Amino acid sequence: MDPMDEHDSDELPSGVASDDAHVAFRARTKKRSKVWDEYKPIYVNGVVQSAECRYCHILMSCKGSDGHSNGTSHLWRHQKICRAKEDLDLAQLHDTGFPYVMNDINPVDQIHPDSLDDIKLASHSDNSRFRSKVWEEFTPVYVEGRIQGAECLHCHKRLSADKGRSHLNRHTQTCPARGETGINHKGPFSPSSAPSFKSGVQDELSPALTNGKVQIAEYASKLLKVNSSVDKTPQSQHILALPARDNMTKEQNASSTHAAPDVSTSKFDQETSYQELIRMVVLHGYPLSIVEHEEMKRFAKSLNPLFNMASSIDVEEYSTLLYQKEKADLKEKIAALSSRRISLSASIWAPHGAEPTVKYICLTAHFIDAEWRLQRKIIKFGVFWSLPTDLERMILHKEACVLDSESGPYNVIAEAISDWNLDNNLFSLISVSEIRNHEGTTKLKDMLIQKNSLPIRGELYNIACVDDVLNNIVSKGQSMLHLVDNILERFMLAHAYSSLTQQQLFEAVTNMGLKCPQEDAKWWHKIYFRLEVVLHCKKAFPSEELLPAEDYKVVESICKILRAFYHAIEVISGPVCPTANVYFNELWKVRTTLQEEASTDHTEVASMVREMQEAFHEYWENSYLWLSIPIVLDPRFKITFIEFRLKRAFGAEAAKYVAAVREIIRELFHEYCGPVDKGVHTSNNEARDVEMDGFDSDSLEDWDQHLSAQSRSQRLSELDNYLEDGLVPRKDDFDILNWWMIHSTKYPTLSVMAQDVLAMPSSALHCKAAFSSEGPVIHRQWSTLNIKTIEALVCTQDWIR
Repeated sequence: MDPMDEHDSDELPSGVASDDAHVAFRARTKKRSKVWDEYKPIYVNGVVQSAECRYCHILMSCKGSDGHSNGTSHLWRHQKICRAKEDLDLAQLHDTGFPYVMNDINPVDQIHPDSLDDIKLASHSDNSRFRSKVWEEFTPVYVEGRIQGAECLHCHKRLSADKGRSHLNRHTQTCPARGETGINHKGPFSPSSAPSFKSGVQDELSPALTNGKVQIAEYASKLLKVNSSVDKTPQSQHILALPARDNMTKEQNASSTHAAPDVSTSKFDQETSYQELIRMVVLHGYPLSIVEHEEMKRFAKSLNPLFNMASSIDVEEYSTLLYQKEKADLKEKIAALSSRRISLSASIWAPHGAEPTVKYICLTAHFIDAEWRLQRKIIKFGVFWSLPTDLERMILHKEACVLDSESGPYNVIAEAISDWNLDNNLFSLISVSEIRNHEGTTKLKDMLIQKNSLPIRGELYNIACVDDVLNNIVSKGQSMLHLVDNILERFMLAHAYSSLTQQQLFEAVTNMGLKCPQEDAKWWHKIYFRLEVVLHCKKAFPSEELLPAEDYKVVESICKILRAFYHAIEVISGPVCPTANVYFNELWKVRTTLQEEASTDHTEVASMVREMQEAFHEYWENSYLWLSIPIVLDPRFKITFIEFRLKRAFGAEAAKYVAAVREIIRELFHEYCGPVDKGVHTSNNEARDVEMDGFDSDSLEDWDQHLSAQSRSQRLSELDNYLEDGLVPRKDDFDILNWWMIHSTKYPTLSVMAQDVLAMPSSALHCKAAFSSEGPVIHRQWSTLNIKTIEALVCTQDWIR
């Protein structure tokens, strides 16, 4: 303890008025410990109860539980570690009469405008406010002299207490910590009713937010001691008024495992709160009307009384503003990729629930940004089709039904291309069957080809979505798959009450590592999951005869086929965007699996597989070209791998397919080399136009042509050099985008082409929608809005994830 502590006395001389307290204290500072040069004393009933650090404004207790001074050693220790002390200019603090007073307002007065009368309560009969026995289980929390909350003495959870006490009674009946505290209740303000905190600092720092300031008035174990005598004067009173949390020291933050919330001292900003509210509503797909729910309004007011809740109209307007801001940022990002092309994917969305009266088209852009990261962003959401006689929708939307001239793939995609300035920057389009087979899509393709907006004569435009294709192939075996499902149902019924208990079944499912399909999952996905469960149960409990041997062989064969389809869709439509070089291998696995199972002895299974093979072969004939291009640009495989695979796929006719791949690669590369030559030629023409004398204008034309031919020859040799270079060793952690970024100086033109090729999608659906029987859905609450608002919400939700 400090040697001067023994001279400290916190009580004022008798007869000293409270108004003169500060003057009296200052007059006696010479006889007191020098530590008081660093603190401002806080008085309660004429006695120093606390000391406020003049630098960080933390309040330190000056009274022990026995009511006597607890010395100043802890004050000295705080000064040695006070971080704010080093940053404060001391000269600014000496211009007041009382040393080191940072604020002329007494913090105690700020908390209790009705003075300290309530502190002297000692029994329920003294004040009706605490007659209820429920206060034996809670500590009252005061804000500005009024009870605003109640803290449970057992679990320390805070509840509101300004509107009745019935919820407090309910909490005492369900409080999980109530039976563990072992508290002997003697009244709401008895020492034994104090909540136990894990540090001394937390005992005094339980915040309540009011107008951006943390104000505390809590009655805990050190607040009052209730005596059985008639004089019920408290022996110790701790009433704290603290600045906001960002003024607290780091020592405070680390002193308790239950840290107080981060509260800003800055002025409350309604606009910022609106922005955060809008982001929450948009990101989680909440209905706009949530802001008009009374429960939501009360919740917001409980957080900050100054906050004025927005209306649903405000939310709609703010959502539109946020959409416009995010759209401008994304447009700028895409415009920066001036020499690059963008791939598009188009899917159909519908309102969640009953038979839809409207369908939407969602257009997504796929590209690799300047940091060589694969991006997938929704850029357009419009009406694909709607019932022209949908009177209810017209009333709800307060707008006329969308005209045919404003809906359909042609209008929606064409509008997006124009809006995002993609006329000369398109690379490919992947679409679901409804869009792909629509006459408007074909019309748009013809128009873009005429404008020379598509590479290699539009060969990469309007490609079938792989999810659609694989689902259609699976449907070829629908009758056989449902027969297998019947076998599974018999298995579940036969073993529901056998030695194979439900717990054992759950354990087998857990060990599978396979997610259970949702209720709206596709029919074949559910069958596949059940097949996997049966097979895992067989491995986990080999002694159990779960199925007859013949049925088991059928289950094993069908499960192998569906596993290949499931894995392919999971990879291609996964939450993490794959680069285009993975598609070929995933589809090749499906082809290989079908080929292996076609030789099964089971006649019905073999017949089903042959139907699937025919459908897959048809797709492969139409898609092998675009699937091969990304493989050629994978330095681990190149054209050699394509030759190897296509020989197995097409046998003796493989040579013509390999030649077609070589030709399409070279043609595409020439187009990427073309714009440079065109630019040089244009530049030379412009130079000749400004010549005053035509005689000298042609003197170096042959030299320019020679340089242009030489430059083109060098660029064309870039592709040959790449194909002739050795293959990169295969590794599991190989990053193809990183490889092309590193080698972009060696292959400048080919690296630009690789960026556009590797960004091509093969699916228009995300993983969850790919396995759903409903496909992509929009919440019904949003579907009742007009199309412009829906577009703003859907796009913004995608952009701010």
